[in-house]
Amino acid sequence: MRFLFTTLPGTSHTLPWVSLAQAAQSAGHDVLAAVSGPALQTAADAGLLAVATDDGEARRNYEKLADMLAEGGSGMEVGGEQMARFVGKVFADTSAAMIDGLLDTARAWQPDLVVYTPPAVAGLVTARVLGVPAVMHGLGTPLPTPPPALAAFAAEAERRGVPDLTKEVRDVEIDVSPPSLDAFGPPAQRRSVLPMRFTAYTGGSHLPEWLLSRGPRPRVVLTLGSFTRWFGDGGLMREVVLGTADLGVDLVVATAGADLPALPDPLPEHVTLVDWVPMRALLAVSDSVIHHGGLGTMYAAFAVGVPQLVLPAAAGPAVANARLVAARGAGAVVAMDSAVPATLKPAVEDVLVNSAYRKASEEVAQEMAAMPAPSRVVEQLADFTASYQRYRRPRRPAE
Repeated sequence: MRFLFTTLPGTSHTLPWVSLAQAAQSAGHDVLAAVSGPALQTAADAGLLAVATDDGEARRNYEKLADMLAEGGSGMEVGGEQMARFVGKVFADTSAAMIDGLLDTARAWQPDLVVYTPPAVAGLVTARVLGVPAVMHGLGTPLPTPPPALAAFAAEAERRGVPDLTKEVRDVEIDVSPPSLDAFGPPAQRRSVLPMRFTAYTGGSHLPEWLLSRGPRPRVVLTLGSFTRWFGDGGLMREVVLGTADLGVDLVVATAGADLPALPDPLPEHVTLVDWVPMRALLAVSDSVIHHGGLGTMYAAFAVGVPQLVLPAAAGPAVANARLVAARGAGAVVAMDSAVPATLKPAVEDVLVNSAYRKASEEVAQEMAAMPAPSRVVEQLADFTASYQRYRRPRRPAE
């Protein structure tokens, strides 16, 4: 069976489905990633065959969203209609840059199903054009493809023979979120859902010896994710460095290779900078993590039962993610614009010493460990696809 994967041109939108793609490959299926931008190299580094959908236009469109979020929403109300329309248009424009290349690849390769992430509208349309199952792979908290993205891409879809895109939904949804987290998120459709364990794939690396076990002092991880535009000059990281100076901890700062001139020079003795380290391996030997509210980091922390201190920006999904961590009792929140040493020091100390945070985090980790492995979900998808081909949509020939 042939599995075609696609997503937006970002590393954080690629890592969540790598484990499923690898499981399909290990089971003897053919796997291909048709992606753009950083996602192309991420997929290839994970041992997957990957092809580019475009010459980089998709990435340029997608970065408009990152720029808006980095600017704190550019004056738009968080969760408001104006921001929803803006985000939907970015997703639609990104998909528009990818759709021709994605369809060309799909028609030539003839997949049996298309796996896509919620914002990747082009993946849904490609499945419909080919008449194969549309499998939506969640990134964390279950969310549908945003209606404004469907509306903004509707004309592109209709030109390719998919009318009424706003009425289209996925055939199957892969949900990596455990039940106790779903309870705090937005209402989700529960039809045709396959639960799957979040396995926190974050790449391979040569691990230094100190990453094989815990140290003599509490270890705190600081990360702002894989998108270095969030980092700026390192000003926020400097505040965390200064705020943890007197806590008797070791602070590991994951820089993602960014240039951070605002960091203290020389660095305090309690700080270690690392470029790229697999987050699961790092968190497994750490006592807490401070992060920006990204889904990947949040779920990686949940997967190993590590309490979190979230520093969300004023705009975007980070705010909702931070609220989820707090609602589950698995950590604390300090708004990014309030993150100064005076507020960070007691918050970090609280996350380290409050046993309730660790208990809640470990409960979520146990839930996640009990969810079906990606290998099992591959079997379920193969069974579903066989039935789909037999009873539902006719397969379209290659053009």
